[in-house]
Amino acid sequence: MGTSNVFATYDPTALFAGAFPVRHRSVTIASGANTAGTPLKRGTLLGRNSTTDKYVPCVKTANDGSQTPVAVLAAPVDAGSADVVGPAYFEGEFAAEIMVIDASWTVAQVQAALRQASSDIYVRGVGVLG
Repeated sequence: MGTSNVFATYDPTALFAGAFPVRHRSVTIASGANTAGTPLKRGTLLGRNSTTDKYVPCVKTANDGSQTPVAVLAAPVDAGSADVVGPAYFEGEFAAEIMVIDASWTVAQVQAALRQASSDIYVRGVGVLG
């Protein structure tokens, strides 16, 4: 055995859950998407309001278009009192246990909604953390 062997390590806090290509772009997070001073966390599942074209945490019971999961927040943002531009992933494979998914969803429901939307976002369980 030479020293050129490369071994992958498992990081239980990693948002990424696989080697699927990751693509991101800037989006506008709507003012009031979070409580001021409590930023949205990296990994938050986002939906897009079809009227304003702004992003908010995806809630299954919404009826403004944001009930459809379309992106994953790539960095913490505080849109508590004003719109904020921030990065969001539109492709990738993500660990459900690390993501911030609204309680109105189960992971299986998110997976089904992403499949139905023909999304390139894949959410999967990587096991119990902690």
